[in-house]
Amino acid sequence: MKVRAMLLAALLLLPACLNAQTKGETSLYAKTLKKPGLKSAAKFLKKYPESVYAPKVLRLRDSILFFALDPEDAEGVKAFRKDYPESPFRELADERIARHNTSAIAKEDALKVAGDCLDAVGWKKDNVEHVLALDKDFTVRILSPAGEIQASRSISVHTLLAEVQTPSELALPLEVVAPLGTRRYLHFAYLNGGTEYVEVLYLPEEDIINQAMFYGTAMQPAADGGFRIEGQSPEDMRIRENPSLVQISKADLLTDNAIRWWMEKNPRAGKAFGKIIFGSLDPESSIVAAFKKARKEKGKNCTAALFDIRGYTVICTQSRKDGGYSLAWCEPRCKNKYRDNFLNSIYFESDGVTLAMFYYRGRTTFKYRLSTASQTLRK
Repeated sequence: MKVRAMLLAALLLLPACLNAQTKGETSLYAKTLKKPGLKSAAKFLKKYPESVYAPKVLRLRDSILFFALDPEDAEGVKAFRKDYPESPFRELADERIARHNTSAIAKEDALKVAGDCLDAVGWKKDNVEHVLALDKDFTVRILSPAGEIQASRSISVHTLLAEVQTPSELALPLEVVAPLGTRRYLHFAYLNGGTEYVEVLYLPEEDIINQAMFYGTAMQPAADGGFRIEGQSPEDMRIRENPSLVQISKADLLTDNAIRWWMEKNPRAGKAFGKIIFGSLDPESSIVAAFKKARKEKGKNCTAALFDIRGYTVICTQSRKDGGYSLAWCEPRCKNKYRDNFLNSIYFESDGVTLAMFYYRGRTTFKYRLSTASQTLRK
């Protein structure tokens, strides 16, 4: 009886696993695995782009391309990331790109290379090390690790004082930051006469600078011996006085960026079927906050929730493996339930990984199926 039950269970699973594929499709997949290569993978993907085997063949193709690259080839890795944005190896490519742009030069070593200056820091661009030195006249020198000058830039002093003067001192030391993603800025702050505090974000290779000031009255030093200014920011004043500019929270900014990224990566979502690129979510985004409060559907590899946020209807998932959050689906919120497609509900099908998306349009209904395992959309 136990054997018969096992056989029956296996037979019940067969339609979901095999019947959806044709003999030709399965045969070509077997040949592709037998003689793996870029040509055979391209042939399969061209003939069966929506096949259940397509994600595995895509991974095979990209593994050949990615691991053929020299890990130190910055241009090659960037080109791969640009040409194959949906690749299973995109995170590894991002890790290499980050390493190619993260300096290993310590602060003390940068200061030795720079010589007489206000401050210096290591700066790596496309896997080439440099030293950035900020001189007392506010010249930025770009040096080789051996101390050879490769370029220099002049930073203008941002001030409201009647006479432009050399900044009295650095308020924050030089550091390299990436506040908006992959672009790396030189960040520091300085004081003008004790009454103006200015923060700087500077792109050395493009010579683009952003400076923001806080000015007012110099007060008695803080308890820790640092400076203290009471006043206001002219940049903030201009923003607050402009009714067309509305400040939003960091949580909503993270959400807006995530939605924008998803829409750019999936321009044909809902209009065509096939690969869907899920987007990783920052735990501090308002999507994650809404997910925690929403009604959830429990699947085999993740939990999922459907809700509206920031003018969009989204499906957010949380991995059971590592707890990470992803934006699995996104579409503009339906404004007319009788004229447009209205995503009403979701649930996991019996396999535990396929998310059924239940739509209304007037009095008619239909479903899309989104695989949270292979990240593909089908009817």
